[in-house]
Amino acid sequence: MNGTVRLTSKRLVFRKETIEDIPTLFKELGCNPEITRYTGWNPYTTMELTAKKVQQDIANYNIPGCYSWIIEFQNNIIGTIGAYDYHAADSSIEIGYSIFQSSWSKGFASEAIATVVEYLVKSEKIHTINAWCHSDNSASIKVLGKGGFKIIGIEKQAIKNCDASLSDRVILQLVEDESESSGF
Repeated sequence: MNGTVRLTSKRLVFRKETIEDIPTLFKELGCNPEITRYTGWNPYTTMELTAKKVQQDIANYNIPGCYSWIIEFQNNIIGTIGAYDYHAADSSIEIGYSIFQSSWSKGFASEAIATVVEYLVKSEKIHTINAWCHSDNSASIKVLGKGGFKIIGIEKQAIKNCDASLSDRVILQLVEDESESSGF
């Protein structure tokens, strides 16, 4: 496995995280409740937690099956995307992403998903890619659907919201054979 390598798409650059990214990630992901509304967790809520998360991601670059990218558009950070929980036995991995609110509704999430999925399937030879999202996050469900993911289940009350209430989690999956019909 090659791990996190520099990737490019039509408009985006995907690069490894650096310590210098900490203030931007804290500001854009930790301080905006619209970003975390559907996640049930936020590793960026303080500068210290953000630093810990970035340092862990950087350390994980040495572990096969761990991927973490900063997404840039025109030399500006617009989000993150990563893949984790790789299982060699069934060649599966989970993918997750966050796009800064200022970059919503511009097709960046769809482009990022397509680029990373193509890399994971073609270069890393991973056959099954899993994802999940809050049942009320229709935008993310739509983005993943455009990326070839299919809903395979719903976990009832599996997400603890910021207000301590519980919500359902939609489970999605993309299998390599299905992705080939999508152009991968």
